[in-house]
Amino acid sequence: MRNMLMAAAVLLASVAAHAKEVLPFIENDYATAVSRAKTKNLPIFVEAWAPW
Repeated sequence: MRNMLMAAAVLLASVAAHAKEVLPFIENDYATAVSRAKTKNLPIFVEAWAPW
């Protein structure tokens, strides 16, 4: 069990070290989000929710 936790910690640290730059949240301006993502060659994450 301890070895699995250590392996998971090493994996997480290596993924975090190689992660790309992230864009800050841009609320209610899709055009700006698209243009910034294209400029930095990053994907867009869209969060949506409904109150039902």
